[in-house]
Amino acid sequence: MPDSKITYQQAGVDPEKAASILGRFKDFQKGRPKSKGLMSGIGPYAACFDLSEWTKTYREPVLVTSCDGVGTKIKLAIEWGKIDGLGQDLVGMNVNDVLCTGAKSELFLDYYATGKLRDEELLTLLKGIQNACEKIGCSLVGGETAEMPGIYHEHDFDLAGFAIGVVEKSQLLGPQKVKAEDAVLAIASSGLHSNGFSLVRKVLERAKIAPDAKVPWGTQNWRDWCLEPTTLYGPHLLPLVDKFSALAHITGGGLFENLPRVLPANTKAVIGAKEWNLPESFTWIQQQAGLASRELLSTLNCGVGMIVICPPKEKAALLAKWKSDGLKAWEIGTIQNASESTPSVEWR
Repeated sequence: MPDSKITYQQAGVDPEKAASILGRFKDFQKGRPKSKGLMSGIGPYAACFDLSEWTKTYREPVLVTSCDGVGTKIKLAIEWGKIDGLGQDLVGMNVNDVLCTGAKSELFLDYYATGKLRDEELLTLLKGIQNACEKIGCSLVGGETAEMPGIYHEHDFDLAGFAIGVVEKSQLLGPQKVKAEDAVLAIASSGLHSNGFSLVRKVLERAKIAPDAKVPWGTQNWRDWCLEPTTLYGPHLLPLVDKFSALAHITGGGLFENLPRVLPANTKAVIGAKEWNLPESFTWIQQQAGLASRELLSTLNCGVGMIVICPPKEKAALLAKWKSDGLKAWEIGTIQNASESTPSVEWR
């Protein structure tokens, strides 16, 4: 028998602190809007949702799920002391994927893991997630807070998110609806979103960029530009989803990996290089990294966060609507028949 005991707290884990922080967050959540049918949220072992609410709205409801994280953008946010946008990044990376099926996200869960719990850090992240969920009419219903000394360095943490949505089966977007001659429309990103930060961090390090220095192409400083939160496209796209054939969320892998995922066999997306409108910010990264255009477009979103494929007759009205909403959108190409069975992107 050892001379002295070792408590959980001495081992580096403080369950009482975690419970205290989450208690404060539940107070923050009180009175906030919730999805119809939500029976229980944060607190019980698992959140419960009454599916009869969906069957009242949908004839053939299809559940849609997504799991994603924020990547090494977290590392830069920690180093530069600005984590307040990461909550929206986490929500955006998941709900924008769910949106690509035509579904509305209804429930969201998060996973936060760290070497040592910090009250204000966790509360900042949770409030960011909650606020982002509210913007798209989704409920934050639970998650996991893991304090894991020895796995993470003391100041490091990681985030993952899980979204559940629903869509009418007949309205599912995807390859089954895409046809030759469909128009390909681009919707602008708010910047880097949450992909490619392992490359970007190396570029910033080599160029000896200071976070408070002004970017060469505008008035923002580097901290604000790099850590701009991911755009939530749902409010702009869901009301118009019956006008679309498919949506492609441009994330890791960029244009050449993401767009073919929503194309049917024996088709290709022909994209006009002159129509892409590559922002100066991405040109700067390309020059600093010494990347060819295809490498850049296969790594970063390059100014386009979402691609909409629609019948030609719909494109003028859609572009006009988004312009009136203050959303930057434009036509970048068309869908064409191809001899190869594997869908592809042709960059012209």
